[in-house]
Amino acid sequence: MKVSVIINCHNGEEYLYETLESLRNQTFKDYELVFWDNCSTDKSAEIAHSFDGRLKYYYGDEMISLGEARNKAVEHTKGDYIAFLDCDDLWDISKLQRQVEELDRDCSIGMVFSNFYRLNMLSGKLDVFDKKAKYLKMSFEELVGNYSFCLSSFMIRRSALEGLDHIFNNDFKYAEEFELFSRIAYNWDTIYLPEPLVTYRIHKNMNTIKLRNRIGVEYGMALDNLRKESKDLDDRYPEVVKRIEFFRDFFNVKDIVYDGNNKKVRELMKPYVSYNLRAKCFYAISFLPPRLSIFITKLFYRDRI
Repeated sequence: MKVSVIINCHNGEEYLYETLESLRNQTFKDYELVFWDNCSTDKSAEIAHSFDGRLKYYYGDEMISLGEARNKAVEHTKGDYIAFLDCDDLWDISKLQRQVEELDRDCSIGMVFSNFYRLNMLSGKLDVFDKKAKYLKMSFEELVGNYSFCLSSFMIRRSALEGLDHIFNNDFKYAEEFELFSRIAYNWDTIYLPEPLVTYRIHKNMNTIKLRNRIGVEYGMALDNLRKESKDLDDRYPEVVKRIEFFRDFFNVKDIVYDGNNKKVRELMKPYVSYNLRAKCFYAISFLPPRLSIFITKLFYRDRI
């Protein structure tokens, strides 16, 4: 078996059929589908079983975290390579083929991922995430220092996972992918494909929206774990550390603004004023009355979901 495709699902019937169709239509056919149903109560199971004989369906005995559910699914895989497909995303028909070719070509590559489309299901807006994308062989510093990608765009070599003491960290609720890919990238090179091979559907029920208050916290947790992996991380990769620290504090600040605690906003953003424009903007509005800084923040993010 060449590829194991993992779909984790909890009540995903709204988008699941189209997601499975995008898998069924792949030009590359040597794959299995490991479907982990995390206690769905809708028609997800029925839709999953409409797939062909490559389906391996598992229903969890109890509701568990997404990271833990992904770990459970990995245990049932047999493929040389492992790809994750979120139950609300779509794959281009050539997605598996292109990534298998890259991993087959170079055994030093631990992961391959691609550019992707973003489809806002509320506004109907479709755009390409990285408009200046180019083919890259990425180092640890390049991947982690610029990470803002889509899980469904990744394919991982099994041996890159086997060298880890754990796969997804169950303590994470939002950034478990970032934490995992960072640890893989520390020991393996990664290929980035510029063509958008995934459509990432943005909707109000997605975990990215529900768990937004966890983003800053978990960037900090991921940084702590990386420091455990590499005792000299701060000395070897100061720019990576700086970027993760910024995202940790930036995502926390977006919530603190709404609490009216402008003093705390100013304290967190001051170290990054010369580093990032968004930090400079939040630092500036922290000198305004809280009502006005809240109004400006809501105005800027009014179309974000």
